Amino acid sequence: SFFDSYKLSLALSLLASGLLMYVALRDRVGKVGAWVGALLYSLAPYRMVDIFVRGALGESLSFIFPPLLLLGFGRHSYPLLVIGWAGLFLTHPVAAALFSAFFLGHMIINKTSWREFVVPYVVALLIASFNLLPTLTYTRHTYYSPALSDTMLMFPTLAQLISSPWGYGVSLPGTNDGMSFELGVVQWVILLWFGAKVIRRFNNERGYWLGMAGVNLLLMLPLAIPLYRLFLGQVIDFPWRLLMTLVFVIALMGADVANRVRKYELRLMIGLIVTIALFWQTIPMAHTNKYWNSTHDEAFFARETGDSYGEYAPRTRVTRDSAPFGKRAEFVRGEGEITTLIGQSNQQKYRIVATGDGHIRINTAYFPGWVIPSECRVSTRTLPHIDDSGLIECPVMKGEQIIE
Repeated sequence: SFFDSYKLSLALSLLASGLLMYVALRDRVGKVGAWVGALLYSLAPYRMVDIFVRGALGESLSFIFPPLLLLGFGRHSYPLLVIGWAGLFLTHPVAAALFSAFFLGHMIINKTSWREFVVPYVVALLIASFNLLPTLTYTRHTYYSPALSDTMLMFPTLAQLISSPWGYGVSLPGTNDGMSFELGVVQWVILLWFGAKVIRRFNNERGYWLGMAGVNLLLMLPLAIPLYRLFLGQVIDFPWRLLMTLVFVIALMGADVANRVRKYELRLMIGLIVTIALFWQTIPMAHTNKYWNSTHDEAFFARETGDSYGEYAPRTRVTRDSAPFGKRAEFVRGEGEITTLIGQSNQQKYRIVATGDGHIRINTAYFPGWVIPSECRVSTRTLPHIDDSGLIECPVMKGEQIIE
């Protein structure tokens, strides 16, 4: 069913990202370090927010690919790098931008050849172009803009990053957010522990990780507002999305910390403590509220699709408000019977039997590309309680006719 496939996709994104992180780290830091890093990556509170609070499928899937890139760079594997970059481009544009910056710095610090970065990156862009080019083309026809996310009002505070009440709401201006932005107690301990180690014994790669963690933290706080006004606001809609890269970097730190413990028994003990602490931290978060229960049947999700409201609503609509119409097509003037013959995303066909002359409205958002009969038009708003604009409206005559 729709519910089961959606939930399984979210669950598999969590498992796949953890397994790939383990494989990517195992050659670098051994089994115990890889285990610690994979758990820190998989069981971060922000991962639970994406899955259990936001149900953010694209962002959850994007977590699969940074470990794949880490593995690809470690093994100098062009196929792994191509798949990793293409996966990021196809799942989440903000994640793709953030990790492009991270791995560009990673390449410079580790003196990786430019060819190893650029060739897979360009090939992945070409692979993802079937999605990227239509997206760029159609975005100008929609309300999409990072500015509409109230970016300058959505900065979490340092206190929220340390500890936030768990909730099932949304990000709001100010500090009355309905969702948590906490990094996690275990993650904070690893970050501070790693920082102390790096200060005492510095090397370029570890210094880069610590620097990136610091930059990510600073860019999530209100003091970064001038940078968002200058250019970052055109790329990052919500500053708290930087938790994506911060969670990844802290996983690398945790794996390194565990690996640098010389005694194997002590390393195992640290791995066990981190495992218990992470499960203790995560289990209270790992459940949904009311969103996925029986109060929302599949018809709710079929109707509330992304092309009728919100940032991807077409500019033919007067507002970005939701338009929850219960039928694919209905009479707005006159009476009769409407039968759906074809109801696909790229083709719709209806049989209308009208008792007299009238008008029907096809409750599909109009985008450039739809070919509509010459007598039909894009609807304007007529209802005060709901936005019925930007849909397709057609006159009908008494009797039977086909509209396609």
